[in-house]
Amino acid sequence: MLEHSPHPAGLKSKDGIFAFANKAYRDLVNAPCDIEGLTDSDLPCDTAQFASYFVQQDRQAILENKTIVTIDVHKYAHGFDAYTFEKRPVIINGEPWGIQFSATNLRELVNLASFAEIMALGSTNNSFSTIKPECMRLTPSQEIVLFWLLRGRQTKQIAQLIHRTPKAVEKQIANLISRFSDVGVSNRASLIEYARCNGWLSVIPEQLFKTPASIVVQ
Repeated sequence: MLEHSPHPAGLKSKDGIFAFANKAYRDLVNAPCDIEGLTDSDLPCDTAQFASYFVQQDRQAILENKTIVTIDVHKYAHGFDAYTFEKRPVIINGEPWGIQFSATNLRELVNLASFAEIMALGSTNNSFSTIKPECMRLTPSQEIVLFWLLRGRQTKQIAQLIHRTPKAVEKQIANLISRFSDVGVSNRASLIEYARCNGWLSVIPEQLFKTPASIVVQ
């Protein structure tokens, strides 16, 4: 089933050793067909430098016995890109064996999530005027802060994600509220509500693609 998935997917032991990876994943990281027995550090891809992070994330999923989600930005075989990875614990005979992983391109995932949320919102909220995102120019710092705000992150979490101080993040949030004040935004809650109703969920900041990273987001 995993072999024929259009999404990169595979299986790794709790020690980070590949038991299987489908063609989509092998193509993504330029891995050989006989990937079984290799680790991330063995792969001819820039992701190799994050091998120890991946093992920590896998063990977190196993220890907590839950699926974790990461955002991974790396120079893959086709160039710089961002993917979300879901890592699910695999239990065999009652014992933790490793994880099953699957990846989705972040642009694809954001567009799908945005569409679903916009449909769920419907037309119940008419308190804001509708202005297309491209007509509202934001600075790169404002875009990245808004991106994480729309995904439920709090100030301290955003600060860690973008390597800034909480005070700097609060300043950007205040700037965003001021930037959107003409359309009825007056606080953090109304900023998030307005942005969700007006297309900002589908905006992926270019800043997100500039630095290789592997971040647990759920």
